[in-house]
Amino acid sequence: MTQTDLVGTWIRIGGEPCGAGYPDEIEFHGDGSYVGRMSPGSREHPRWDVGTYEISGGGRLAVSTVNDAILTYAFRVVEDQLVVTDEEGCTFAYRRADEGAGSRSTNPDAADHPH
Repeated sequence: MTQTDLVGTWIRIGGEPCGAGYPDEIEFHGDGSYVGRMSPGSREHPRWDVGTYEISGGGRLAVSTVNDAILTYAFRVVEDQLVVTDEEGCTFAYRRADEGAGSRSTNPDAADHPH
């Protein structure tokens, strides 16, 4: 698994209630940065808002969080789903919203935010 495998936009599709603070949509960029967004009208600020990410061996994903701490998560990609488990054992999942590495986002706001 390489960083390129995560590039693109992912939409949260489920998981345990403990995952509610993670973004509803996350866009991973090829330069190791990401942007996380909650759904319009959400009262929560995502734990992953903007920052960096890095894949390490053994299915580990290091992400800089809202308070600039770098936390490590277990993750796996199965077909078009990204499944993440945090350090407390909370599991949540995303579905790929675009056609993969290097493609344009299907997010209608993407035109306002060029890659």
